[in-house]
Amino acid sequence: MRKIDLTSFQVATSETARDINRRIVLDMIRTRQPISRADLARLSGLQRSTISVITEQLIEEQWITEGAFGYLPRGRKPRFLHLNVERAGIIGINVRPMSTTIALADLNARFIAQESFPTA
Repeated sequence: MRKIDLTSFQVATSETARDINRRIVLDMIRTRQPISRADLARLSGLQRSTISVITEQLIEEQWITEGAFGYLPRGRKPRFLHLNVERAGIIGINVRPMSTTIALADLNARFIAQESFPTA
């Protein structure tokens, strides 16, 4: 049996946990938008304060935007969060022997443009 060298492994830091939580929150917003901070906390299991810090950072960096207020019969009205589709785009390229296709999509994976041309 081969022995594993444990000195070459990198341990997780608090920054690693922060990055993981941030990715979880961003993915939850992407898949469940519009979603409130309270719903993010409930669904993710993260503390409300953690959700607030992460969402404020994502708003500052323009990855997400705040939308309309929700309705609750009592208490504070929730503010819905959305992915900022203008922040970045996705480019896809399909190269085949006879043709090449280039496509552009937003962060919600909705096609914006597509162009095909013969492969030379």
